[in-house]
Amino acid sequence: MKIYMIGAGAMGGVYGGLLTRAGYDVTLVDIRKDHIDRIRSDGLTVEGVRGTHVIRLPSQLGASGLPPADLAIIFTDANSTTEAARTAKLLLKPDGFALTLQNGIGNVEALVAELGKENVIAGVSMNSAASSGLARSAYTHGGMTSIGELDGKDTERIRKVAEMFNKAEIPTEIVADPMSQIWGKFAHNCAVNALAAVSGLRTGELFRVQEMNALQEHVIDEILAVVKGKGWKLPEKDPRKKIREHSRMRYNKPSMLQHMEKGQRTEIDALNGALVREARALGIPVPYNETIVAFVKGLEKSRRQALHEAPIDYAAMERAAAEGKQ
Repeated sequence: MKIYMIGAGAMGGVYGGLLTRAGYDVTLVDIRKDHIDRIRSDGLTVEGVRGTHVIRLPSQLGASGLPPADLAIIFTDANSTTEAARTAKLLLKPDGFALTLQNGIGNVEALVAELGKENVIAGVSMNSAASSGLARSAYTHGGMTSIGELDGKDTERIRKVAEMFNKAEIPTEIVADPMSQIWGKFAHNCAVNALAAVSGLRTGELFRVQEMNALQEHVIDEILAVVKGKGWKLPEKDPRKKIREHSRMRYNKPSMLQHMEKGQRTEIDALNGALVREARALGIPVPYNETIVAFVKGLEKSRRQALHEAPIDYAAMERAAAEGKQ
């Protein structure tokens, strides 16, 4: 099976590197030239849970000139899913298919719109990873990957993907309802990631700040109200208990905090922002989540300005405002 890993960041690097190490034919596809160039020259370093390995594998800047493949695994952030779906469409054989393991909701729908429902499988990864530099992925926590066909059928291709992941030491199970897993992780991420991003605290640190701990309870209240209103079936009988226990036990750095620290765009629109949109459609008030979304958006802007943009001439901006030009 020929595989393209679309999105070679922290998680894409871990999955792509470990699959290659297990003997599978994987090519990384990414849009960052410096990252791809470093992988080509030095190899991809995957470190952490499975030890430290320098892995040589093909890497490509975009889809141009690549032969068709059987499987595209999508690991871009949620902001780039539509573009990733178009890339997958260019790269897949007529009977090829795509797997999304991304955060947030809306990714499956974007892939289906471009590729067709029969060419998409879905799931979630409860693993954690971090980008520790160009051509480096740190595998920081090993958890379960859950995958399934959208119609719940047991197929040869879903068994093959699970077999590959398990051989690569990425524990994987097949589930009959992957959307319930996606909604479950969505609820989990909405309760944790944005709070870490706005506070700068890791998960376990949030739990041990009394005010942040109380805020998380309010956020969870709103999440579960929307889940109930939507009629979503979550995989956990007591999702609040699972989220709270995770928050107590784990000191990982959520991906949204990693993005914020680097002045990158976060996935807030596919997480708490999506929750707010769903809540409004249902007429459910979610003031805590609305406030968190606003803070994430504001902090995104300030971090981007500080890290990636030229200094701002505020005097000129004030003059333009006074003249009615802004």
